[in-house]
Amino acid sequence: MKLILFTGIHCPRCPQARKVVRQVAKELGWIEGKDFVEKLIDGQDLKTPSIAEFEGSKMHIVSSEDEIIASNIPAAIGRKDLTVEALMYQIASTPAIVIDEMAVFKGEVPSKDELLKEIKKVEE
Repeated sequence: MKLILFTGIHCPRCPQARKVVRQVAKELGWIEGKDFVEKLIDGQDLKTPSIAEFEGSKMHIVSSEDEIIASNIPAAIGRKDLTVEALMYQIASTPAIVIDEMAVFKGEVPSKDELLKEIKKVEE
């Protein structure tokens, strides 16, 4: 199973989505870059690798999942325009969460319990 969180740099709901996804990932013992990844749909102009700050939170900006390292600073892929990839999942607004190739949340922030429920559905 793999979870993808699509976010935008200026999205007002994305910081909360990051928080929920990372809380759930921590609870499930998931590894960033292996079990879940964040992709900035509008991160093509960000230098990689680098550290950027969004809404007061620091993030490693990387160009691929292979560059994500275990750290206290979360990571996001920002290598190119990921809008086309998001559209393949019929995602037109952020934040959006894809679980096992299926978009389960689009343009909304689920609660921790809602996200866990969707993950459990896929695991069954």
